[in-house]
Amino acid sequence: MFLKGNKGQSALEYLMTYGWALVVIVIVVAALVFLINPSQVGTEGCTGFTKLPIGNFQFDDAAGLQFKITNQTGRALSIVSFAGAFSNGGTTQYASDPSIVTVGANTEVTVTLDPGSLVAGPVTADLNVTYNDGDFTRSATGTCKGTITT
Repeated sequence: MFLKGNKGQSALEYLMTYGWALVVIVIVVAALVFLINPSQVGTEGCTGFTKLPIGNFQFDDAAGLQFKITNQTGRALSIVSFAGAFSNGGTTQYASDPSIVTVGANTEVTVTLDPGSLVAGPVTADLNVTYNDGDFTRSATGTCKGTITT
């Protein structure tokens, strides 16, 4: 009978050791997922602009950034200004389009921001649009990442 109890204790110690190891692995993986923002991992795409989503964006070394913003607010908007900070080739360039554009409810508008000369390689554009929804002047931000090829 004495040997039977030792076998049970040995099995319990085995399970406890591996159980704690699995708990530590789960904590490390959860910490890595928390610290690494998945939206920064991708190389192409736009994030942000929840009420004014960006679609069909394209980086071009001659034209800068051309994109479409879709108005999903349900109201006609008066766009006051578009602005962007472009990070490319180790430098940051700025571009803006202060022209007022009216965007009807559930429609889209094409915008082109030209920061000047962009070089081949990865580009990050931090975009800001200021618009009036009829009651208030609001601001929306987003980020587009892409690559310019030669």
